[in-house]
Amino acid sequence: MKCFNHIETDAVGICKHCSRALCKECCLDLGHGLSCKNHRDEVEAIKSLIDNNKLVYASQPKARLIVPFFSIFMGLVFAYFGYQRNQSLSLILGSGFTVFGIVIFVYHTINIKKMTTTYKD
Repeated sequence: MKCFNHIETDAVGICKHCSRALCKECCLDLGHGLSCKNHRDEVEAIKSLIDNNKLVYASQPKARLIVPFFSIFMGLVFAYFGYQRNQSLSLILGSGFTVFGIVIFVYHTINIKKMTTTYKD
């Protein structure tokens, strides 16, 4: 593969932003990837996005529990008050919230095992 800018020179890598082949003279080694001299900021932005995504992904197991437990809690509250006051609508809503929370909890429990990824820095 030859350099995009210098057709006679062999390329040493590819820019992470524009995917053009680059020789030693044309590329910048940023420590986490190569870039053209005019795409340094874009490649740094890509690195920042990846780092932020790793942080968000790491917090997902805890965040996935919030909605199911909140739904179950609110469902039980609705069901309790519906039962105490003999209101069928509150009882039905409470039962629906509780079932929804349980279904979402089971769904997340099964799928979180499939989506586990270990990042190496």
